[in-house]
Amino acid sequence: MSYEQLAEHAAKIETSAIEMDLKQRGFNKKDDGKWYGGGSDHEVQLAVDGTVGRFAGVAEMFTPFLGMPDPDVFTPAITVLASAASTLNEGTGQDKVNTDAVTVNPALGGFARVGTLIEDWRGPAATNFRTNFMDRFTGVTANQFSLILALKGAMEAERALWREARRSVDELAHAAQDSLDVLLDCNPKETSCLLTVVGSIFAIAAAGPSAGASVALGLTIVGEAASSGASFTGDDPKPVKFDGKNAHDVVEQIRKGLEELASDITGKERVIADAMTGSHGYLQGNAEAFTPRRPALADATAATVTGNGPTGLGTAEG
Repeated sequence: MSYEQLAEHAAKIETSAIEMDLKQRGFNKKDDGKWYGGGSDHEVQLAVDGTVGRFAGVAEMFTPFLGMPDPDVFTPAITVLASAASTLNEGTGQDKVNTDAVTVNPALGGFARVGTLIEDWRGPAATNFRTNFMDRFTGVTANQFSLILALKGAMEAERALWREARRSVDELAHAAQDSLDVLLDCNPKETSCLLTVVGSIFAIAAAGPSAGASVALGLTIVGEAASSGASFTGDDPKPVKFDGKNAHDVVEQIRKGLEELASDITGKERVIADAMTGSHGYLQGNAEAFTPRRPALADATAATVTGNGPTGLGTAEG
């Protein structure tokens, strides 16, 4: 089985449930496709029609799971965010989460030389440059780096969620079909599957932003547990067992398994949504910690740029 054939498999499960129910009640299907059993043809047809009616809608239980997002659609965004994080990574963030495919940017190491190059610069522009840019550079860059990792983690969490949701519903359909197929055995074996959505992602609260901090405080970080740069204890996969003795029992176990899967998907989507909503609110309230200040020289004119005023370059001692 595969997720792409889920609709086909769902239809087969419904057909199998009908046929197994009839067979367990003593009816037999001949090579001509007709059912035979005790009673007249009319009575047999009434029994078949009634059974079809009782199991009508089994295939439709899978309908809400047919249009789940393709996990691969999140990969391009993850790649772009990994590149952005690499640009902002000066090396101290490698122990953070969501650093898969993130490299260190060696060019950021050259910023330390800037201070030596402007030691003799004097005036308001020099003071403002040191205070508003140099002193804040490392903290702001680190906060931006953490923010990008938060966004990257959210995309990875979405990809993991839908990958595991597809896998889980496919395995559930497979186990259900296997269970129906052995109902006529003298000692039918129990079949089962695992709903793996619950353990696919993690969520943590990071430490908080400040111009000199190396981590962005207040962001809630989510990500794919399997690819995280750190280890997290996630929820254990949930087992779904198919041990019914008749088709009706198996169908009820399918229903309960699908309801459990839908609940797990909704719960994990809420974790991601809450993390993004909380992080967005925190970013709005602390934008200064993530944003470089506008240079005063941006307001300079040809007449003032060479002066010693607030919008001028100032002087160099020597």
